Amino acid sequence: MRLALIVVLAAGTAACGGGSAGPPAAPGTPAPPVPSPTPTPNPFAASCGQPLPAFADAYGYGIKVQLEPTNNKKVLNASPAVRNLDYCQAAGFPNTLICNTRKEDDPTRVPCDHYLSGMSNQGVPGPNWFQDFGDFPNEQFVPCDSPGTTCHLKPENQYLLDITEVGRYVACSPATGTCGDCVIVTMEKSTGSLGGLCKHK
Repeated sequence: MRLALIVVLAAGTAACGGGSAGPPAAPGTPAPPVPSPTPTPNPFAASCGQPLPAFADAYGYGIKVQLEPTNNKKVLNASPAVRNLDYCQAAGFPNTLICNTRKEDDPTRVPCDHYLSGMSNQGVPGPNWFQDFGDFPNEQFVPCDSPGTTCHLKPENQYLLDITEVGRYVACSPATGTCGDCVIVTMEKSTGSLGGLCKHK
């Protein structure tokens, strides 16, 4: 009888796990939430002020011949354009659908141009410039200053471009992806206004 009791007690102890199992593990502590990074504000937005041109209203660049130093050299000037009647009115261009970011003598013109252009591949504000060696719809945009191109960036001003041969030259905004072009058909110096020298495709 005593032997049977010992066997029963031993079996009961085994059934209860023998007391060898430790206390249940505490539930894991959840990791603290990672805060979202604060968006970097556009450095030119505050300097541009109001009205601030919307990227959705960007209309490429208006390009003109700025200078003709010699018969075989012209200087192009690109200005970002906005297509919005209300914006143009607020920026000082009444009854105008497509306008510059500001008037030429407005002190906020430069930061507004920078805002709408973004940072070029050269790390300075302004457009990326290309020479087109193709024909629509198979354009072949080659960055200016690349071997074989006849367009050269001006380190002091990303909006200006030296060209030494006829062709199609294109300025594109890194911020909006919109572009403008200028087609030069002759390198001879103009005897009149420079306004009509840039043709467009």
